[in-house]
Amino acid sequence: MDGEPLIARRVAEYLLEHGWITPDQIDEARRTQSFFGGRLDSHLLRLGYVSEPVLGEALTDVAGVPYASWEHLRTATAEALEAIPLPLVERHRVCPFRLEQGRLRIATANPRDPVALREIQAAVGHTVEPWIAAEPRVYQALERHYRLKFESTRGIRLVPEQSPAHERSRPGAPSEEAPASPEPEVGLDGRPMDAQFEIDDFMPREAGDASETDPARHASRAAVARAPEPASLDGLDEALAAARDRDEIAEALFAFCGERATRCGLFAAGKDGIRGVAGRGRAFETEQLRAVTVPSGSGTVFDTALTSRDFYFGVVPALPANRDLYTALGGRLPATVLVLPIVVKERTVALFYLDADDAPMTRPDIPLMRRVAAKAGLAFELLLLRKKLREI
Repeated sequence: MDGEPLIARRVAEYLLEHGWITPDQIDEARRTQSFFGGRLDSHLLRLGYVSEPVLGEALTDVAGVPYASWEHLRTATAEALEAIPLPLVERHRVCPFRLEQGRLRIATANPRDPVALREIQAAVGHTVEPWIAAEPRVYQALERHYRLKFESTRGIRLVPEQSPAHERSRPGAPSEEAPASPEPEVGLDGRPMDAQFEIDDFMPREAGDASETDPARHASRAAVARAPEPASLDGLDEALAAARDRDEIAEALFAFCGERATRCGLFAAGKDGIRGVAGRGRAFETEQLRAVTVPSGSGTVFDTALTSRDFYFGVVPALPANRDLYTALGGRLPATVLVLPIVVKERTVALFYLDADDAPMTRPDIPLMRRVAAKAGLAFELLLLRKKLREI
């Protein structure tokens, strides 16, 4: 779409002029964009530099058309979804969401594309009213309503909401009496999305790799341990990019947060529960943490972050499940905790945990920590991409 780069560039300029982002953040978003593709404003959103409401305001002001939020797209009506032939939806990546009084509202990342608007207008027989939407939300809506997937968007997706049980099938699909049998969606672990996730899959075991008992492996670990602590985001970027497995990702995260928390932990989020993987601090040593397993939905402090797929910061409720958990983690409840989900290709693969032991935590920089979690998710994805490259 010819107008897309111009809109994205103007949105970035708008955000910069209004003080929402910094030049350094634009540079980092460009680096991510160069690897994953997509639009610059999408990566500003994905990295946590701007919120969706702020991005929506910028998109509206730049494009001069209304903003289609995720609520608009999520609740698209069947009448609207059936109004545009599927090939046009796929070709122009637009999501119709309302058809009222002969006016069809469509969400698109580029509402000024004359070719798309002309073709859609000719095909539908209604007045087409373009609204602008964040690029990741358009892709999310197309996956939700039409089961369309675009491989090039893997690095810019946002956390999706769960589809309701009564959600209609895509236009033209078999009826509910004869539901389609889509191929199981495969996650980054190479297995169906509903298969049990094992974070151990991020510990490659290939023919040429050294084992955990290999002295060279331990020498490498020692070198990593002696490396400078990545106190800056640049240092964290370098450490995550160089990480060869999930333990080195954990070490990079712990090093970055060493001055921000007394205790840190990485917990695997699997289908059947939450399991300790690595940690630092009193009663959070890795060997001790690996003995901890918590059932999902048991009412622990992990469940809020796991359910909302967003951070949790606050006190630990004195509930039986939390008391049992912290009995295994030092014997007493911390004053406050921060828990962040680490999401890889729309799956929460891990939870990153921080506290200050008995002392209250200083109010964390939430946008910063969201970026840290997003970077960790990309680091996990890079491990899987490297594995795939070796298998080709």
